[in-house]
Amino acid sequence: MSIGFRIKKLIVTGINAEDALIAFNNSSHAIIGPSNTGKSYVFQCIKYLLGSTKKPKKIKESYGYDYCYLEIALSDNSVHTIKRSLSGGHAIIYKCRYSEIVDHTSEPEKFLVGRKATKKNKTFNSYLLSITNLSNIKVRRNKGGVTDLFAFSFLRHLILIDEISIIKEDSPAYTGQNNEAPKEESVLRILLTGKDDGNLIAKPKQKVIDNRKGRLEVINELIAAYQSELDEYNNNLTEKNEVEDQVEKLIESIKAITSELNSSYEKIDEYDSTIDKYWNSWKEKESRLITINELLSRLELLDTHYSTDISRLESLQEASSAYTNLEIGLCPTCNSEYNLDNHNTCNSTDIENIQIASAVEINKITSLRKELNKTRSNLKNEKIELDLSIDSLRTSHNDYQYKKSEFTKKYIQETNEKLELYRSTLRDKQQALKIIGKVKELSLQKIEYEVEIDPMDGDYEFDELTTSVTSEFCSTVQELLKEWGYSENTRVSFSEESCDFVIDGFDRNLAGKGYRALSYAAFSIGLMHTCLKNGFPHSGFVLLDSPLCTLRSKHVKDDSKIQRKDIISDKTKESFYKSISSYKGKGQVIILDNDGPDEPDSLDLGYTEFTEDWDHGRYGFFTQYNGS
Repeated sequence: MSIGFRIKKLIVTGINAEDALIAFNNSSHAIIGPSNTGKSYVFQCIKYLLGSTKKPKKIKESYGYDYCYLEIALSDNSVHTIKRSLSGGHAIIYKCRYSEIVDHTSEPEKFLVGRKATKKNKTFNSYLLSITNLSNIKVRRNKGGVTDLFAFSFLRHLILIDEISIIKEDSPAYTGQNNEAPKEESVLRILLTGKDDGNLIAKPKQKVIDNRKGRLEVINELIAAYQSELDEYNNNLTEKNEVEDQVEKLIESIKAITSELNSSYEKIDEYDSTIDKYWNSWKEKESRLITINELLSRLELLDTHYSTDISRLESLQEASSAYTNLEIGLCPTCNSEYNLDNHNTCNSTDIENIQIASAVEINKITSLRKELNKTRSNLKNEKIELDLSIDSLRTSHNDYQYKKSEFTKKYIQETNEKLELYRSTLRDKQQALKIIGKVKELSLQKIEYEVEIDPMDGDYEFDELTTSVTSEFCSTVQELLKEWGYSENTRVSFSEESCDFVIDGFDRNLAGKGYRALSYAAFSIGLMHTCLKNGFPHSGFVLLDSPLCTLRSKHVKDDSKIQRKDIISDKTKESFYKSISSYKGKGQVIILDNDGPDEPDSLDLGYTEFTEDWDHGRYGFFTQYNGS
C-alpha cells in the first residue's frame, strides 16, 4: 500500500494499571466479543486518536487509565505513534514505535485539536491530511460553488462506521447534518475521481451582485468623465503606450532644446564679456580724456601766468633802463630821492642786477613755457587719439549690444517660446497619461466587478456525482457483495437522486438492517479499494462496528419483531470473513462484531476475541479490572 496509513497498535495506559493493547494485522483484523467487553471503547479510542474532539466514554474498566496511543505505519513504512490524554487536549506525535518512546531522544511534536494553527504549532487535522495525501484539496459545499479546504473530518464517516450508523437508511455518503449533503457528495466524487474543486469560482450572493452593480454605475460615470477630459486635451490616442512614447519624445526634445538654449546662453555670456570689455575700455578712455582736459585747462592757465610774468619782467627791465636815465625822481630800487651826486643807498650796479635777474627769470619762464607747450602738444595729441579710440569703442560697444539684442530675439526668445510650448504639451500629455491610467485602472476594476457579478459567465454547471463517475465504484461493490453472498445474482448501480446504491433493482435503504449494514460495509471497503487501485487519496483503512449486525440467529431467540431480512446468514458471515482475509495490498479492514468466523485459524486474518470471562481467554479490551 502506497497511500494513507494502517493501524498497528492501540494502547491505553495508566500509572498503576496494566497496559491495554491490541496489535492489528496489516490487512484485516477482527475483534469479536459480546456487548460490554470494550469493542465500542476500542472504536471510540481510535476515532478520538484520529482527531475527534469527543473523548472515549468512560467505562468501569477504564478507571485508572490516563492516556491512549495509536501506533500507525505510514505509506513509506515509517512508524509514528499518536498520543492523547483521555481527559482531552491536543495530540502528541512521536516519530517512532510505541515501544521506542522511552528511549526516544527527539522532542515529540504537538498538534492542536479543535483549534486554529499558531506560529508554534500546526493542527492535528493538517497532520492527518498530510499522511493521507489530502492536503490543499478543495471541496464544493453548495450549489453556488463555494469551496472549503478538505478536513479529515470529511472522511471520517466513510472510514469509521459505528454500530448505529452502519444500519441507517440514509446514504453512507451522508452524515445527516443539515445542509451538508452537497459537500458530502463532493467529497465522495473527489475520492472517486482524484479531482478536487480547486478551480471552481463561487457564484456571488445577491447582496454582492447588487453592490457590484452599483459600483459599476459609478465606474462607468467616472470613465465617461475622464474620457471627456481627455477630449479637452485634444488627445486622439487612448493607448497608454502611445502616449508614453509621445511623452518620452517630448522629454528628449526638451532636453535637446534645453541643451541648445544653454549653448545660446553661453554665446550671450560671450557677448556680455565683449560688451563689458569695450565698455570698461571706453570708460577708462573717457576718464583719461577728462583728466587730459583738466590738465590742458590748467596748463592753459599756467601758460597765461607765464605770459603775465614775462610781461611783468620785461616791463621791469624797461622801467629800470628808463629810470637809469632820469635826473630827478625817486629811485626805483630803494625808493629814495634820486641824486646822481649823492645817492648812497643803491647804485647802477643794482639796476643792472635787476635787469640781469629779470632776463634770467624771463629765460627760465620761457624755458618752462616751452616744456609746457610741449606737454600741451602731447596732451592734445593724446586727446585726439582718445577721441578716436572712444568713438571706436563706443561704436564697437553699441554694435555688440545690437548683435546681442538680435541674437537674443532670434535664438533665445524663439527657443524659449519653443521650449515653453514643448513643456506645455508635455504637461498636457502627462496629465492625459494620468487620466488614461485612471481609465485603465477603472476599466480593470470594471472587469473585476463584472467577473464578481458573474464569475462563471452564467455557467454554473459543476461536476456532479453521476452514474458514469460511480461506474467503477459500483462494479467493485458488486463484486464484494457477490463474494459475500449478498444475493444469488447481485447487481449494483448508483442512484444520483439518493446518492446511494440500487441493489438488485431496489434502493439500498429498502433492505433490512442486516443487509443495510452489509451493504454499508461494502460501500466503505469498495470505496477504499477503488481509491487505492487508482492511486487516489484515502486513509488506507476502514473500521466497521457490527457490519454483520447483532441480530444474528445464533444470538437471538425467535421474535416476531425480528424479520428475516434483518439477519445475516451464517453462510454470508463465513463468506464475508473469508473475503476480507484475502485483501492483501488493498488497504486495511478492521471489524468489530459479536460473531466471528467458525474457524478463524484457517484464515489469514488478525483475530482478537473477547470472552467476557475473567477466567477464560481475554475478558475484553481491558485485561484487568481497576474499578471500585
